[in-house]
Amino acid sequence: MPKDKLYFGIDLGGTNIQAAIYNPAENKVVVRDGTKTRAQEGAGAVLDRIEKLCNKLLKKADLRPDAVSGLGIGAPGAIDIKNGVVLRAPNLDWDHFPLCEDLAKRFPFGVTVDNDVNVGAWGEYKAGAGRGYDEQMAIFVGTGVGAGLVLNGQIYHGTNHTAGEIGHTVIAGRGALGHRTVEDMASRTNMVRNLKRMIESNYPSIVPELVGGDLTLIRSKILAQAQEQGDALTLEIISDAAKYIGMAIANTVTMLSLPCVVVGGGATEALGKPWMKQIRASFEKHVFPEALRETEIVASELEDNAGPIGAALLAAERLG
Repeated sequence: MPKDKLYFGIDLGGTNIQAAIYNPAENKVVVRDGTKTRAQEGAGAVLDRIEKLCNKLLKKADLRPDAVSGLGIGAPGAIDIKNGVVLRAPNLDWDHFPLCEDLAKRFPFGVTVDNDVNVGAWGEYKAGAGRGYDEQMAIFVGTGVGAGLVLNGQIYHGTNHTAGEIGHTVIAGRGALGHRTVEDMASRTNMVRNLKRMIESNYPSIVPELVGGDLTLIRSKILAQAQEQGDALTLEIISDAAKYIGMAIANTVTMLSLPCVVVGGGATEALGKPWMKQIRASFEKHVFPEALRETEIVASELEDNAGPIGAALLAAERLG
């Protein structure tokens, strides 16, 4: 690939849009920036914000639009890859939205679309912690829990374009409603909810002190601070979530015999090695057969660059 081939990579989330200009040949992020999604303003406004963000990146990098060869974007929800249509994205309130077609009208180059978690998984596979494994899963733990699968060196979408929805798989079938799925039990959202509930029930914790008494300010960084300071309540809640993430990974590896799993997302980045160690322990306890304990369970290398890099790499492959 010529060294001057540059691509936009966009990670479109319900809250934030992250974008980069990326050089695949040099594995280099040329420039990166982000903005708020503001999905409530409507799809047209979201596309306006993407266009403005791309123009901002061009200006920061001192590049003309024709210096870029294509754009890849990862969007939440089920995606019709062939036609570039977002079939359903609840957190954007999009239903059968022609994202690829509408974006292509705004730029002088080709556009390709995939699921946001899939592009993150692709980034880790091609340029991050999953390099060297043609079969792997990347699982991202943050506001929710999502996963992308790479099988035989390709993103696996499934017949109905929804493969990888590990967060919605049931892991506690006898649990009460809202306490059954991987996402229910192990997302950062659930960790924060449980921590607030226990503190409000007068369980001792240093967390109120860390947030100045405002429990609505609890985020991944607060969980990490409480973990580092040995807060017993936080440690128990984090450990419980790690147990369920490890079980979910074990279930998938047992089914697909995967040699590598990458764990990313905001919670993973914040909680670091202790979190990964607990996930690994739970995985080894639950995976079958024992030979699969050799599976690599590794933390994301690209972190919040995984989405933009993965999207740009998909653009390079599909459009280049």
